[in-house]
Amino acid sequence: MAPTYIAENLSAPSIAFPLRLSRGLLQKTDERNAYLMLLEIMARTPRGSWAGHQLFGFREFFPEVSKEGLSPESRALLTATTAKEINAVLADLGLTRYRVDSLIPERDEKDLPGDRARWTGHGMERCGVTLMLRESGSDRAAGYAL
Repeated sequence: MAPTYIAENLSAPSIAFPLRLSRGLLQKTDERNAYLMLLEIMARTPRGSWAGHQLFGFREFFPEVSKEGLSPESRALLTATTAKEINAVLADLGLTRYRVDSLIPERDEKDLPGDRARWTGHGMERCGVTLMLRESGSDRAAGYAL
């Protein structure tokens, strides 16, 4: 028979964000890095596949935003909506120190005659999207390639 525990009898405090798992051990980490790791996990996760939140995950965003023939207006609406949904998930999880300011898709070289794209994606299967992350109360955002 499995033991049951009553909440009043627990003496250990709960574990709070930001944490990371390294070699099987939990370690405290820099909060901004923890947000970035969480956002990378969300980027790899299909929407709705985590029971903890129905909007967690935005893997479907990448093929949608890179579709050929998608109008600039549709692309802008898709990126703004996705950033808003990511921020809603973070807020619902009680993570409010940073927010996603915007998602900037890599522009195809053919869109910029004679010039190279300003933003390039490195890492996660070269999705070609830069995520702009802003700390609450700050007037500056930093870009991170997804």
